[in-house]
Amino acid sequence: MGRVDYEKFWQGYWNDTTIYGPACRHRRRIVAELINKVPHETILDLGCGDGSLLAELRQKIEAKFSGSDISEEALRIARQNVPGVEFFQLDLSSQKRIERTFDVVTISEVLEHIEDDEYVMRQVAPIARHVVISVPGGPPDKVDRRYGHFRNYDGDLMRQKLERSGYEVIDFMRWGFPIFDLQQHFAFKPGEEGTATMSQGRYGPMRRAVALAIYWLYFFNSSSRGTQVFALARSRLFGQG
Repeated sequence: MGRVDYEKFWQGYWNDTTIYGPACRHRRRIVAELINKVPHETILDLGCGDGSLLAELRQKIEAKFSGSDISEEALRIARQNVPGVEFFQLDLSSQKRIERTFDVVTISEVLEHIEDDEYVMRQVAPIARHVVISVPGGPPDKVDRRYGHFRNYDGDLMRQKLERSGYEVIDFMRWGFPIFDLQQHFAFKPGEEGTATMSQGRYGPMRRAVALAIYWLYFFNSSSRGTQVFALARSRLFGQG
């Protein structure tokens, strides 16, 4: 498939899912827990999308927040959702460098969309004291190219990429077995009926209630097994610009 049009992507397709989707909510919860393990006075969310992660982090964490995204439409929504936070446009695959440094840079559900993900991680290493990353970790044959994914991070692939890119991994976890993984299995059945049911459009009261019930059910997922990957790493190249 061709390059995903991320401007169109954010025009209503994912907005409610990022807010109410049970997997999205658990990702934000786990990302916040990982941030709290390290000093975090300044936080940059790279690939911030509609700002839903920043909105939740601001409720749970004391810090100065910034966000960036490739999509102007996503940034327009983010500025509405999280007023008072600094946002700027940035293509992570470009040669443009960020001149400031941050205690923590979050990169949540972003690297799978970038063909040369290790280039991006190397670009981030000098400006991030720590990184917190979440990526899909399903098997390689289940890459969801409909949404612009280049890869899944099977096994220890993310740990290996971080170490090659100048980081020391502090915490690494896989999450989602068995309930989230079962949902992912159905999402990749032939056709798109699996993802179409809970991954697009508006969430009315009934859909929100179902999503909330699934959110609580997801607390039974394992924090050591599953098709979602989280990593906390310290940059060995911090400050070397």
